Amino acid sequence: MLSGIRTFSQSIFAKILFGIIAISFVAWGLKASMLSLGNSREVAEVGSQSISPVELDRAFKRNIDKMRRVFGPSFDQQQAIQMGLLNNTVQGLVSQKLLEENAKDIGIGISDDKVRDNIFNNQSFKNDTTGQFDRQKFLQILYQNGYSEPEFIEGMRSDLMSQQVVGSLGAASTPPSPLVKTIAAYRNEDRNGRFVTLGDDDIDPIETPADDVLKKFHDEHSSQFTAPETRNATLALLTVDSLAKTMDVTDAEVLDAYNQRIGEFQTPEKRAVEQMLFAPNDKESATEAYKALESGKDFMAVATEEAGMKESVVKLGEFTKDNMLPDLRDTVFSLSEGGYSQPVETALGWHIMRVTSITPAHEQSLDEVREQVENGVKRQKAEDQIFDIAAQLDDELGAGTSLKDAADKVHAELFTLTDIKKGQDLGHDIRDSQEINAKIYELNEGDESFLEETQNGDRYVVSVTKVTPSAVQPFEDVRDQVITAWKAEEKQRLLSEKADALAARINDGSAKIEAIATELDNSIDETGDTKRDGRGLSADASPAIAGALFELEKGKAKSVVGANGVAVVVLDDVKGAAADLGKDDPIVSELQDSLDQDIVSQYLDYLRDDISVSLNNGVINGLYAQNTAN
Repeated sequence: MLSGIRTFSQSIFAKILFGIIAISFVAWGLKASMLSLGNSREVAEVGSQSISPVELDRAFKRNIDKMRRVFGPSFDQQQAIQMGLLNNTVQGLVSQKLLEENAKDIGIGISDDKVRDNIFNNQSFKNDTTGQFDRQKFLQILYQNGYSEPEFIEGMRSDLMSQQVVGSLGAASTPPSPLVKTIAAYRNEDRNGRFVTLGDDDIDPIETPADDVLKKFHDEHSSQFTAPETRNATLALLTVDSLAKTMDVTDAEVLDAYNQRIGEFQTPEKRAVEQMLFAPNDKESATEAYKALESGKDFMAVATEEAGMKESVVKLGEFTKDNMLPDLRDTVFSLSEGGYSQPVETALGWHIMRVTSITPAHEQSLDEVREQVENGVKRQKAEDQIFDIAAQLDDELGAGTSLKDAADKVHAELFTLTDIKKGQDLGHDIRDSQEINAKIYELNEGDESFLEETQNGDRYVVSVTKVTPSAVQPFEDVRDQVITAWKAEEKQRLLSEKADALAARINDGSAKIEAIATELDNSIDETGDTKRDGRGLSADASPAIAGALFELEKGKAKSVVGANGVAVVVLDDVKGAAADLGKDDPIVSELQDSLDQDIVSQYLDYLRDDISVSLNNGVINGLYAQNTAN
């Protein structure tokens, strides 16, 4: 199965537009024959296309930004290169180009209208209140992911082309039955048992020890009683959102913007489409399916039961005339609602199409979208002016104006930040809070940053006014905390020792769990039928008990320390899993997805042999020479 490194190379366009899509780009080694660009300054050439250093650098930086959301703002370029993220970024870009080149070779093209419609119809870009396309939200998502609008549009066009190729690859694949059964037997085995939880009454009261014991504990666990470094800072922040609120617009500007954006407010006729797709050499099966429809059978039943297709593959979603595959456009848009077509041949195979619903075309008037258009004009003005305003702020600071006075002159937002810990959110609903926090911790007390720009395009200057170093708090100041911590550790030690002894008595046959419960005057709780991942475990049981059930032999016991305390658990029964699973079972679906991804991987290997790919290692290493040398 494919490596988990796919996560880093999946297309951001597909993530934004389609959620989880079955395109994953596989890491493959670089062959000597592929490193032959001579004096070219391109990173790679894939068929008729190329990958420029700028394209690679932007993609690499975007991937680093994603990793910072996982590892924190200190994750840097050198770490990314060491963990293979640079190589994976190159390979992901090449894979995208291969699929796009292949789509062009077989005659798949994506019109501007289709790209536009996919943007306007995507839920991620719609206003939560009106349900209409929200340009401000659209641009905000792009900024958050490090894309300009032209980059995003072209990247999405590439994805749409690739999806039409990839979507047909896995339609006929099925996970092998022995593999499904083996994994199901492991994952779906049920075990159940009983447990007794020990409490404070099951051990002697814990008295507060002498101060010399507490001081030793304080010294040995000093990290528990260390106050982190904190900083105070003053932040001047310029954002498009805040500037937009100050912008004035005229009716003429709103009307002009509406006319320029009229396409956003025009909804062409849409048709919800279903499809049966058969291989290029399988006209016979398509003909038989059509005959079954003619005899009165249900379209979905024929597709799933007789043709063996997944319902999710059959349901294609809504299409306008412009974003339908050209070879199928006239067929689909000549059907009445509920109608289906005869088998139609394209480069992808034999299709039988059905239209399940038709949504008529609609155009919103200016009055309907005035607020949206007006806000868009204000934001555009703010975007146009933020550079000049930021330059004015920089000039004021360069002339010796205080940060507070300079911020007042340009109407920047001014924040006083106190007791800020490293990695902590700054509050005040500040976007890119973590990024600004990292800058605060790059400065020394009394330092003021240069004018900085965040990944979302906001400008800021921050001044560190006070640094309070990290330090172990004196014992006298935290004595009560030390007592609490010492008692908690002592309690767990005593409970664990007692639970170990009780489990040993069950295991040597000298006692049963019923006798243990009676002896402790505690109740016996049922675990419920539990799977390895904890599904089915009773709400009263600690998750650690699920793991213990799958470590024990039937009738044996062990002590478990978990979030709900210390318990003695005994395994009562083991129930084997059902061997036969339906096609909608999560295990089958997961294996199907993985198999589909492997087919895409093999197809990419085929394309690599069919389409020339040349990589320029010299250019790649030159871009990141300092880090690749370390």
